[in-house]
Amino acid sequence: MNPSAETVAPADRDLILASVESQKMELDQFVSLFYAKFFERCPDTRPMFPHDMSLQEEKLLMSLTHIIEALEHPAKLRLILLDQGERHKALQINDDHFAGFIDSFTGALKDTLQEDWSEETRQAWLRFLQYVAYQMGFLE
Repeated sequence: MNPSAETVAPADRDLILASVESQKMELDQFVSLFYAKFFERCPDTRPMFPHDMSLQEEKLLMSLTHIIEALEHPAKLRLILLDQGERHKALQINDDHFAGFIDSFTGALKDTLQEDWSEETRQAWLRFLQYVAYQMGFLE
């Protein structure tokens, strides 16, 4: 998938939805694991976040929910991602941070989904997260 594509490929969308709906997916644990991996990968971002991460974790869950729900509505998805991009740029997030986000996110998915994680699912998520980054104005 080209990150500048107008929409997410149906096959990728199906794999993404299947992984989110997996019996193994415990969203609260996933989000905590993601942030642990992200702060390890990008320690310079830790001061950008509050000490108590519970509200931030809720914000990420809410953002992910909106993005996943908009997968079948490309125009809505682009608007959500454009807004998210503006917010993250205002926070001084850069391309290196976003690359760390992608690595941490897929690593947390792999650890969470275990045997429900496959190379095909990994590739779908990588393409999707690169699309997200591009639509947000990162990794161009």
